[in-house]
Amino acid sequence: MKNRIYKISRWIHKYFGLFFLLFMGWMSLSGVILNHPDLIQNISVHRFLVPKQYQPENWNRSSLKGIEYMGDSLLIYGRQGVFLSHDKGKTCTPFMKGEFPTSALGKRTNHLFFSNKEQLLLSATNQGCFQFNFNQGIWHKLPLPEGDHSILKILDTDDHYLLVSKSDVYQTSGNKSKLTFEKLSLKKKIYSSNISLIQVFFQLHDGSIWGLPGRLVWDLAGLVLFFLCISAFYIWYYPKKWKRRYKKKGKRASHSEKSARNFFFKYHKKLGWYFAILLIIITFTGMFLTPVFMMTLVNGSISSKYYPAIQDKNPWNHKIRNALYDSQKNQLVLDCSDGVWAGSCSSEEEFQKISLPVRIFGMGTTVFREEKPGSWLVGSFGGLHRVDKEADQSEKILQTKKDNNSGRPASTFVTGYQKLPDGKQYILGHYKGICNDKGEKLNDVLPMPKHIIKKSKLPLWNYMFELHNARIFRGGIGAFYMLIIPLGGLLCLLMLMAGVLDYWLTKPKARNRN
Repeated sequence: MKNRIYKISRWIHKYFGLFFLLFMGWMSLSGVILNHPDLIQNISVHRFLVPKQYQPENWNRSSLKGIEYMGDSLLIYGRQGVFLSHDKGKTCTPFMKGEFPTSALGKRTNHLFFSNKEQLLLSATNQGCFQFNFNQGIWHKLPLPEGDHSILKILDTDDHYLLVSKSDVYQTSGNKSKLTFEKLSLKKKIYSSNISLIQVFFQLHDGSIWGLPGRLVWDLAGLVLFFLCISAFYIWYYPKKWKRRYKKKGKRASHSEKSARNFFFKYHKKLGWYFAILLIIITFTGMFLTPVFMMTLVNGSISSKYYPAIQDKNPWNHKIRNALYDSQKNQLVLDCSDGVWAGSCSSEEEFQKISLPVRIFGMGTTVFREEKPGSWLVGSFGGLHRVDKEADQSEKILQTKKDNNSGRPASTFVTGYQKLPDGKQYILGHYKGICNDKGEKLNDVLPMPKHIIKKSKLPLWNYMFELHNARIFRGGIGAFYMLIIPLGGLLCLLMLMAGVLDYWLTKPKARNRN
């Protein structure tokens, strides 16, 4: 019985492993790279290597996030940077001279703020906040208390300017004429000690459960997996090559070739055994961080007392996704991964969680701003709504699916909203670009210059992320790409467990021989 089990597990480990060598190789290397975005933030992938579906067209894929009016000129901003137009958008030129970032990731502009009264122009990018010097015609970087951060939003509270990042909020110190910023210590009311299963699986998958030490251990596991892929191929391929060479020329494998195979065979078994549990955890959690299985985690949570993660002192750490300033109540409102929070920046009171009469898609709000006192625009991949906060009611601006409470996105993935001076309103879609309020694509509203398309690049981090979640294959196989990670992960999980069983069954024999 034991021999039969061993033969089956050995077959599964060998042939499943060989079949998925390339899959495991790209997952291991891309995972290690994704764990350290700061190290690759200035590296971009040339357009030649980027699949067609990732190249901008009609200002899609957040190439256009908004428009600021500066007199008779338009400032167009988004993932491609900032552009200036003097003819109402018919033509535009790059507006990024000076210290403005040049990498594909760094120049991504999340928000642009212009004050005609103060003659102030600020840009919130992935590499900090920049101020435009009108006399010199160039951008200058504004120093922040803790170095460069990805700034998501610039808000005006009448008394101060606020810079909102993924983890912190910075406020101008003193008057608004001299822009120096200080970090605010915003308190947060604790409603529950439970942690969502999605967060648990994310932190278990990338090692952040134990901070930087955890990430480094997970990196080591990723490199071990890559070594296991190389050693598995060497162990399988080269003996076959030696046999063919012996039959044709009568030559046997050299001593160095045999030593190399013995080395790979020995450490393939040892490292595979030592890192088995960790590799199984990484594979299992990765399977559930896909659209196919993630919905099973949405409503799940565990108590924090059973979760051995390092507790960060900052309650907002990597949780802020968007922000607006409520002028009616003089409150800062933060859209976070654990809900929507509101509170005052000028008091010691804790921020309270509030509810909105709209459903925010899991990736957070892409449109989140005050249209007028008491009226907010709230948009996400689930649709676009106008919210009356006092009446706790919402008006649907765009939502092209009738029932959107299932957790699925709307037909138009809303990434922005723009209202022109003539009263016309346009929706910005992730895939479609500029659309009307029915979600229909419009190609003639704001033509996208060819020079922007030709010079577009994809940040290496985003390239690796799309490769890691297999979405990069969508252009070739369509929606079937969503099955690559779940099926590949499941079979790799079987392969890993079969390898553990093989080692366990053969280990007593090795002891007896010794």
